[in-house]
Amino acid sequence: MLETLQQFLNDCLDGQNLWATALAVFLGTLIVMTLKGMWDASRPIKASALQLGDIIPSELANYDGQDPFRPILLSLRGKIYDVSPAKEMYGPGGSYALFAGKECARALGKMTMDAKDCTAEVSDLSEAQLKTLSDWEEKFQKKYDQVGTLVEPLKLTLAQLKEYDGSDTKKPIYLAIRGVVFNVSRGAEFYGPDGMYPFAGHECARAFALISTDTADCNDNLEGLGRMEMDNLRDWEAKFNFKYPIVGSLVKG
Repeated sequence: MLETLQQFLNDCLDGQNLWATALAVFLGTLIVMTLKGMWDASRPIKASALQLGDIIPSELANYDGQDPFRPILLSLRGKIYDVSPAKEMYGPGGSYALFAGKECARALGKMTMDAKDCTAEVSDLSEAQLKTLSDWEEKFQKKYDQVGTLVEPLKLTLAQLKEYDGSDTKKPIYLAIRGVVFNVSRGAEFYGPDGMYPFAGHECARAFALISTDTADCNDNLEGLGRMEMDNLRDWEAKFNFKYPIVGSLVKG
């Protein structure tokens, strides 16, 4: 048996047995790829930072640590940071839990734990308090990922909403469901110009209720819809509320 194996290897090395040589090359490649896969799998993978873009205060409040499926966020002078790595401090029951889901520039500058100080108003802070705030900013910039920007809610007309249909790559992609405007830029493969859903820049409550991709259904008219269609709409609203940031609302104009 040993002599047979030795002869097989010699044939492979000498190139006298083409079938054996090919098999040896295949097995060698398979072993190398397996070992490489095991090596790569053992290496730690650095997760990319979540990016939310522009979000409004009411949306930020959803990231206060109460939902275990969402990161813990706070805002400092309009910059939103993911403080999930320090959830023992910013999560429920933590010493700084009050700040989670809020803008907390004033509170950090004053070093207070009063909910009424969780605002961006710092114009009346003393020089020493502003220095304290600046120190906090530096710490956050070094320690936590900035994942978005806190903005005031937008008030858009339907005509203005159409400007965010994805055709201008410099602008985010918006759509509305029952007057609530969502930033769906993270789902550009679905809602962008080449996506399967032509809803960007539209109010599309009826389309979601009907599970329709007809732009003629992109409106807020829910008349004549049955229970099943309304359930469809509520399901889509729940998905959007979880997946995409709310940036404002529609107004008549």
